[in-house]
Amino acid sequence: MARFTDIDVINIGDLNGLVVDTTYVVGGGTLNGSQPTFNGAPLFAASYAKVGDLVHFRTTVAMTNITGFGTGQYYMTLPFDAKYEEYIRGGHLHDNSTNKFYTISAQTTPGSNVIKLWTTASNGDEVPFTSSVPFNLATADDFHVSGSYIAA
Repeated sequence: MARFTDIDVINIGDLNGLVVDTTYVVGGGTLNGSQPTFNGAPLFAASYAKVGDLVHFRTTVAMTNITGFGTGQYYMTLPFDAKYEEYIRGGHLHDNSTNKFYTISAQTTPGSNVIKLWTTASNGDEVPFTSSVPFNLATADDFHVSGSYIAA
């Protein structure tokens, strides 16, 4: 049996320069129904840091140039396919007209880089995040999703 003193310990400082925040082109839209439309390119931004198979991602969506919000459940893409199903609770939607925040969650599917986006209803149930749930989206709104998963 190995003792703790027999294990190599890595200090967080030793990872400096090894973990790099890398931008990637994130996709998104709806899984069913009509797709959102934009005046120009979508205002999506994303980056990730990867250590082995562990990936931490972060995404930002500004709705400023959306001309139509589409219908159906929203999705986004990850930089790498997921190995396992994960439920990631690291997101929020900002309703700028009321200055309220709402939760956004992401669900990975094994072998896919698509994450389905969910929100929490007033009764605590998880429901699809759409153009009208949890409220009617407007161009002043924005959302962010971030979390970690194991890449396939």
